[in-house]
Amino acid sequence: MNFSDEVQIIHHMDAVAAGTSNQDGSAGIDMAGYDGVMFIADIGALTAGQVTRLQAQGSDNNSSFAPFATDVVTATMLDADSNKCLVVDVFRPVTRYVRATVRRGTANAVIDCVIAILYRKNKKPVVQGSTVSQTAAFISP
Repeated sequence: MNFSDEVQIIHHMDAVAAGTSNQDGSAGIDMAGYDGVMFIADIGALTAGQVTRLQAQGSDNNSSFAPFATDVVTATMLDADSNKCLVVDVFRPVTRYVRATVRRGTANAVIDCVIAILYRKNKKPVVQGSTVSQTAAFISP
């Protein structure tokens, strides 16, 4: 099987212009049937002095979210990291719903998007959701 048959890909956050306000993922991701989720934040231009980090948050009811252990589930950008990615991987979260939040402060940071990849589903193949237009796979003969 291909990797795309093993994981579900979700476009979790659209592009956000340069700024310092915090940005939360579009909705909580239901982890029922999955062991983990990896968030990949594609970050654009950064202004020197920025404080930009990717954080995972959890919720039991998909409405009230709180950070997981911040020192463990946070990735932080350096000033020289324009046009790079931040990755946070949450394996077996203690809550049913998980979302990513990009924390921005002090100076401008551009968010290009955040992608969530859910993995280790108990039933396969995985069917992609509405945020994925199309997948294509090549299998070598």
